[in-house]
Amino acid sequence: MRILICAIFAAALGIGLGFLRTANEFGWTVGVPAIAGTELATAPSTHPRLVISADTYAFGRMKQNATGTHTFILRNEGLANLKITPGKPSCKCTVSKVSRKVIPPGETAEVTLTWKTGKSKGKYRKRAPISTNDPTQPKVQLKIEGTVTPAFAFRPPTLFASSLATDTERTLEAELFFYNDGNVQLLEQTLGDESSASRFAIDYVPIAEDALEEPYATCGYRVRVTILPGMEVGNFHQSVIFRTEPEMVQPVRLNINGSVRQPVNIFGPHLDKATETFDMGTIKEGQSKQMRLLLQAAGEHRKEIAPRLIRSEPPGIELNVGKNRVLAKGTLSQFSLIFSLPKQIAPGVYGPSSDHPGELVIATGHPDYPEITLHVKLHVKPGGEETDRDTATEPSRSPTETLRTETPIK
Repeated sequence: MRILICAIFAAALGIGLGFLRTANEFGWTVGVPAIAGTELATAPSTHPRLVISADTYAFGRMKQNATGTHTFILRNEGLANLKITPGKPSCKCTVSKVSRKVIPPGETAEVTLTWKTGKSKGKYRKRAPISTNDPTQPKVQLKIEGTVTPAFAFRPPTLFASSLATDTERTLEAELFFYNDGNVQLLEQTLGDESSASRFAIDYVPIAEDALEEPYATCGYRVRVTILPGMEVGNFHQSVIFRTEPEMVQPVRLNINGSVRQPVNIFGPHLDKATETFDMGTIKEGQSKQMRLLLQAAGEHRKEIAPRLIRSEPPGIELNVGKNRVLAKGTLSQFSLIFSLPKQIAPGVYGPSSDHPGELVIATGHPDYPEITLHVKLHVKPGGEETDRDTATEPSRSPTETLRTETPIK
């Protein structure tokens, strides 16, 4: 019996292998019997089908105030009419032409975008939406991208010189690139503010062609602006205007902004800078008090600053100097000045308009500004009197807290 079963199995296996070999040789296929109700699932789709060979157009480089166009090809590879409806673009481009809004199966339509670069510059990527009746793509985006270049550009666009000391010379650099065809020559330059023109020196050299790394630039220059010592204290706004060949439509202007300060400066919430008067408030006889100011030093001698109190009126005031804090990328040194009033100060009114003029004389260590004198305004009441509520002793604060509440020049 066992031998009979094995013989039947071997025969069936041989027949099956022979059938598969024959089917493979003649290219026959073995299909799965259709089940009732599944005919629609295997039948070809009757919907429209949108195909776009390329939905993004990279136009590369364009100039400002130029107009560009591109035509996209939309194909219907479905079995029903494809309907397309242009939407509102997200840019200054418009759908200027649609060859047909209904595309029969197997045919195409052309959609043309037109855009104006205007005064924009830099990389550019915008979209124009198209709505369709393709159930798999109810909305598609036609995209344009590229770079708009101006006639010229400075890198950086503006030069800044903050916390510049009156005794310091500083050189700033910028690169000037031209994007028009051919070389541009710099003929001469003028300064916009003639009142400070003598305090600026301008120099420039061409950038070698093999070192010109700015995309689409045809030529360039390295521009050096040197601010000379002797600038007036305060903010300044200067500009350098270059005359070129060929002449540019827009002025080739490099703006320079900054601030100039004394090499040594003391400030704080209780210091009147107009009169250099330090208002130390009102205390009661036998009462101590601490107050703070900030000292900032800029210029070539900033590392030599070592503040110390050499004289005070009333006598006995002490000065504790905080650690040097380096600010503004190493161009500024800042110290916290903590003044302590002793308990032994005699009652009276100290100040510029009183019989006891108050004064603080601070040595700085700066060769050109060795001392700073501050007027002191102080009222010491006899022990039996109460101090005014608004002139009570200032609470002690750490140098860090002082720096947070008294904004330094950066």
